[in-house]
Amino acid sequence: MAEKLDPSDHQLMERTALGDREAFATLVRRHQRSVLSIAYRFLADRAQAEDAAQEVFLRLWRAAGRYKPERAIEAYLRTLTVNHCLDLGRKPRLLSLTEREEPMGSEDPHRDLLASERRAAVDRALQALAPSQRMAVILFHREALTVKEVARLLDISPKAVESLLSRARAALREKLNALLGS
Repeated sequence: MAEKLDPSDHQLMERTALGDREAFATLVRRHQRSVLSIAYRFLADRAQAEDAAQEVFLRLWRAAGRYKPERAIEAYLRTLTVNHCLDLGRKPRLLSLTEREEPMGSEDPHRDLLASERRAAVDRALQALAPSQRMAVILFHREALTVKEVARLLDISPKAVESLLSRARAALREKLNALLGS
């Protein structure tokens, strides 16, 4: 008995280019978490991130006929998401690079308070970065992309990414030392 395989992203994009809404809905379901994640980390607002994700998928729908399968759809969507977030031109408050799981009934409330204050300090320091530096930090540290992948997404050289990351780290160190009194 032959096993039914899920269609590949490329097959779904071909069907989407022909107007197949169900194929497109499958693409959205497969990739919405990644798109939302990048948008949310950059915009730091759930509603704005959802709006940005909708716009990214609308752009994907419109570009389906022009999509070239040389790049994986996931990489293509990351590019669309990064470019859209940068195009918004806002200087948003940014989320911490660490997960925000609040302890439930921790045994050391003082330590929890200090950790919370540190996360808030990191958020403020990230907010002060230039948008290109913020996006490089998000993609490299939070999304765990390589320098080459970040360079491709931001349409700059790997050397420029390394420079952005270096300047961002220096600015974060300086800002955090001032905020944390170290």
